[in-house]
Amino acid sequence: MKANKQLCPICRTKKKDVSEKYCNNHNTAKVKLQSGYESWLKAYGVLSWDDFLQRLLNLTDIVGALIKEVVEYELYFK
Repeated sequence: MKANKQLCPICRTKKKDVSEKYCNNHNTAKVKLQSGYESWLKAYGVLSWDDFLQRLLNLTDIVGALIKEVVEYELYFK
């Protein structure tokens, strides 16, 4: 099945900007993930993006639903 570039690959909501990877909500979550990753890099020194995402999956009680959805998509559907 061909991917529809107008839809978010996670929730299938129509994207406002087709140049973005995700819908507005998931895009905001991705931006926050990237910001959090920069903070974790400062704390840990060396941490790959995938290791960061994997650690977030282990924080089930802390991580919100949108963040978790983006993490899972980034890890499993690159």
